[in-house]
Amino acid sequence: MKIAVCDDEIVLVKQIYKYLWGQPDCSVDCFYSPKELWAKYEAGERYDVLFLDVLMKPVNGIALAKKIRSRDRNAILIFLTAYLEYAPEGYEVNAFRYLLKPVNDKDISAVMMEVRRELETAHTLRVRTSGCELLLHTRELRYLEADNKDTILYYMDDVITLRKGLNELEAQLSPFFFFRVHRKFLVNLTHVREFDEGRLTLDCGKTIPISRRRSRDFRLALGAYIDGGLSR
Repeated sequence: MKIAVCDDEIVLVKQIYKYLWGQPDCSVDCFYSPKELWAKYEAGERYDVLFLDVLMKPVNGIALAKKIRSRDRNAILIFLTAYLEYAPEGYEVNAFRYLLKPVNDKDISAVMMEVRRELETAHTLRVRTSGCELLLHTRELRYLEADNKDTILYYMDDVITLRKGLNELEAQLSPFFFFRVHRKFLVNLTHVREFDEGRLTLDCGKTIPISRRRSRDFRLALGAYIDGGLSR
């Protein structure tokens, strides 16, 4: 589980990091300004969970979350605040929880139990390759490419080849932010960074062609995704 903690209170960041560092399933990056965290997102980084301070400068946590949502609608957002008056704004970015300052280990433990339950029910794809069964989180699956009767899955930093056709996988994945932009390519809309008439670029830098006959439907699907028309 990849976690980011962003707060300009160094003591609080270290406290949360110390607790999470001891969890075997967590890797944690710490940031002391919104600019630092946003630079990571612009570079293509993604996190499963983000702890964000509401009151930061020059960009507050709510505004930062809105920018993050433009790139990633799947991350779990947990806001850190001393004032619950900001809670209504969190609904705009699908906030998962608010933690009231001062935060203690009991608070962090409770919210992480809820996070784990949420992630356990997140979208997954079960596949079998070379006699081994894998359970893949669809949020980490960037795109799929047809290769004759096989399909190549580009999953995080791994490349997985399946003896299965792209059409079958498309039927499984289309409800979860995936769109067939070309006869050979199925892409995860959450990883699209930019596009024009004939191609799109993913956050990993990969460029993929968009067929002319699918271009309009792709724009509509991406627009619905960005506008929140699809649920996480």
